[in-house]
Amino acid sequence: MKITLRQDLVGSLIFLILSLVLWWLMPSQIVIADDEEIITAQTFPRLIIGLMAVCSLILLIKELIKWVRKQPTKTVEIRFVEEMHSAFILLSLVIYWGLLHWLPFMVSSILFAFLLLAFFRCKNWKYYATVAIFSVLLSLFFQNLLHISLP
Repeated sequence: MKITLRQDLVGSLIFLILSLVLWWLMPSQIVIADDEEIITAQTFPRLIIGLMAVCSLILLIKELIKWVRKQPTKTVEIRFVEEMHSAFILLSLVIYWGLLHWLPFMVSSILFAFLLLAFFRCKNWKYYATVAIFSVLLSLFFQNLLHISLP
């Protein structure tokens, strides 16, 4: 099964919705104690989010004009069979995030890396060992040298 989409039209809609959601979430994510200041911790993120919304809106209007005039636009074909790899990687990221709540960072990272290596049919044991060693070293570096607690 495949689906054909207008690339810029769909992309502009997605990013316009994303920018509106981020704009709406901003006050709950970056709390400001003093409202009297002109430049706050929300200033730069709001500037970037606003720029993203404006650019998305311009692209959306441009693509809608092309659609009404029946001018050619960029299209992309999505084949669901080919995109299953991406869906599996996304699902494994969600599983990794969930594992971080119950298991230490080091164990979750090793399991996630082993899962991805197995998915890509990696049979060389050196890659698995390298991932395990670097996960342990990274965890020890952050916890013992930088004194940063990992999830």
